[in-house]
Amino acid sequence: MKDVSPILCQWDITRGCNFFCSFCLSNSGKASENELGATDALKVVDRLSDAGIFFLRILGGEPFYRKDIVTIMRHAVDHGMMLSFSTNGSLITREVAKEVKKLEGNINYFQISLYGTDKASYQKTTTNPMAFGLVQNGIQKFVEQGLHPALFWVLTSENMDQLKKAFHLASSFGLPELRISPKLNLGRGVENCEDGNIGSSEGWAKTISILQHLKTLSDASETTKAVLHARPLLGEHLYLKTGLTFFYISCKAATTMIYVDAEGGVSPCPFAPFMPENYRVPGVELQSFNILTNRFSEIWESEMFESYRQMADPAVNPKEFFTDCPNFRAGRCNPCVYTPCTCRSTIRMINQGTRLTSQ
Repeated sequence: MKDVSPILCQWDITRGCNFFCSFCLSNSGKASENELGATDALKVVDRLSDAGIFFLRILGGEPFYRKDIVTIMRHAVDHGMMLSFSTNGSLITREVAKEVKKLEGNINYFQISLYGTDKASYQKTTTNPMAFGLVQNGIQKFVEQGLHPALFWVLTSENMDQLKKAFHLASSFGLPELRISPKLNLGRGVENCEDGNIGSSEGWAKTISILQHLKTLSDASETTKAVLHARPLLGEHLYLKTGLTFFYISCKAATTMIYVDAEGGVSPCPFAPFMPENYRVPGVELQSFNILTNRFSEIWESEMFESYRQMADPAVNPKEFFTDCPNFRAGRCNPCVYTPCTCRSTIRMINQGTRLTSQ
């Protein structure tokens, strides 16, 4: 592989979260005992900056679960970093929103994850009976400061009927986007893969109908647009079916991106620590590195990172990849090291569901 250079870090800055969502990718909830303290967290920023990291993507858990999160973000900005972050919005106070506003010039993107459209649906997903009210308040506090996050919706068979209400909620706050992403079977999502996933032709037929209606709402709105998060081959098919545009951020794991967890542990891929055993690929073994105790060059040039780069080549990886995909050939979509390509099987389900509903 040609020379690779890290410019992006995804940092799951805490495992702590005041929600306990049924499809959480990182199994978050309770903060781990060995999470980095304030001083060490600032040192992580120093290490990343020294290594040439320019983009810092902060996730969790819930980033604002940490009382020092704004201090850490400000420290990154002082190093010239561009920030992106995702929050559930429930811990955003007026004071926090004001501090985030001061960093706006270095915020590349941020979003609030939306888990329902009323108190009951939020409590079912997050187990927090106060969640919906807290999230609405958090969104309002951002908007009052002139900050307008996107809303991010994890689409499941159980919540697809709420999509139109979710769009109206985003529109009522004047937010720019409702981003919709089908649920992944990772983390706690593995436990609920049969009930929550859109894994049937009938489910996709219903989804397509709802997305078509959402397209009508999106076109009529002057402020808010609905967009889909999907790999390009699937995204193109969904666009033809629904008219909704899509976005996809091609995987940069171990080529321009490094992942750091709440304890400073490092791996090539944000999802690697949470992959089910049957997803594992022979030849990609996670080694124990820490951003504070290992030299960055030692980590980046390690056997773990190099093996990950090699397994990104479909000719080497034992997983099945659709190498004739035009998006793969054009470099618009990198195959996942751990999971085979699923666009074609999903497209077959969509087409079968469409045929069933038209009969």
